[in-house]
Amino acid sequence: MRLRFCGLWLLTVLAMAGTTSGAQLGEAPVGAQGSPAADTGYFQIVRPVDKGVWLLAEPKFQLQPIGNVTVIEQRDGLVLVDAGGSPGAGRRIVAMVKSLSAKPVKAVIVTQWHGDKPQGLTEILKEWPAARTIATSTTQAHLRDPATMNTPALPDAARNAAFQAQVQDEIAYMRQALRSAKTAREREGFDAEIRMLEQYALDMDGALTIATKEGFDDRLELADPERPVEARFLGRANTDGDAVVWLPKQKIVVAGEIVILPFPYGFESYPSDWLATLAKLRPIQYRLLIPGHGMPQTDRVQLDRIAAALKDVRAQVTPLAAQGLSLDQVRAKVDLSAEAKTFVGDDPWLRRWFDMFFAAPIVASAYKESRGEPIVQNLKG
Repeated sequence: MRLRFCGLWLLTVLAMAGTTSGAQLGEAPVGAQGSPAADTGYFQIVRPVDKGVWLLAEPKFQLQPIGNVTVIEQRDGLVLVDAGGSPGAGRRIVAMVKSLSAKPVKAVIVTQWHGDKPQGLTEILKEWPAARTIATSTTQAHLRDPATMNTPALPDAARNAAFQAQVQDEIAYMRQALRSAKTAREREGFDAEIRMLEQYALDMDGALTIATKEGFDDRLELADPERPVEARFLGRANTDGDAVVWLPKQKIVVAGEIVILPFPYGFESYPSDWLATLAKLRPIQYRLLIPGHGMPQTDRVQLDRIAAALKDVRAQVTPLAAQGLSLDQVRAKVDLSAEAKTFVGDDPWLRRWFDMFFAAPIVASAYKESRGEPIVQNLKG
């Protein structure tokens, strides 16, 4: 079975094979003590970004990411943007949120259906069952669709065991790769990822996917005298249902996967629409952009880098696809080395994953787009 880019990222990938702002990083992340992944950067860290606004930050690039979570304090409760990448992450998010404020979580906005955004939602709702859960209507439909998500909506022992077996297969692959690694950087990377996946197996045990209770098509507002929140759909981008969240008084935009660091992910993305969405995002007069992964940005450098990469991908792929070449033939001819240099420099470890996380899948998306083929084929509304 081919896994989607929503629960177990690495098996999907291998099947196909800055500027910061705000206060200093917090203390040791919740859950790290005694974990095999304690020093891998797997656990989120609390970072204040404004009065009453905190980022539960994924501190470094991960092959199986948790994703950033933004906490926004309103007068009658807290709004979370995204819910973490596993039930274990969800439990840690609950602990971190309770350490920041005694107020209840009143709403969770899920910015997309890829698994690092909604998989902690079950645990957050155990603590705050009355919380509103919100996503774009398209994301909501994907979360309801068992053909999209890798984890079931209801407890299923057989599916849970199969998922855990897949994680163990991935750990075995990483151990084999570690033995054949040629550089210290690769050995360090594979060792950390093995330990991270061991923790991920624990975190994902019994994971369920639940749909949000509410969906919106254009804009949804959560009013507040101090920190009003606007959830917006600007258009398809990294997925067909990406939401952004805007804090107009604080001039903070939470961009989800539309803008991430160190490089974008190209799985099942919409290159032309992504460009158009970035063009809508760029004029917003934000003073701080919180990406889906990575630290807050005070400029538009990463936004512009992603736009330039998408333009180049389309410029290269479209004429090759028009010649009737196969996807493999197109991939062999497309050269994204300049983009790799821009995003990851000379780091061989990050270059490996730039190729697998962005280059290969975004070329496939651009190829389908140029041929008029659907990017995502299984959406049951």
